[in-house]
Amino acid sequence: MHIKINIIMSEFFRTQMGRKMVDKDIPKLVNVLERIAIQLEQKNKLDEKRFILEERIQKLTIKESNKNA
Repeated sequence: MHIKINIIMSEFFRTQMGRKMVDKDIPKLVNVLERIAIQLEQKNKLDEKRFILEERIQKLTIKESNKNA
């Protein structure tokens, strides 16, 4: 079964559609995945900064409420 699949895939990549997939579609897919990864990294950095700022605000709010009590 494994050998049969390899033969079919080998034949597929020799077709025009198979060549297009290897030469154009897969590189485009890789590029899009890289862009998604970059966007996720940027979002994670922003979320981390937002969390730190919210934590600071919370601490200042508690400090102010203790000062006014």
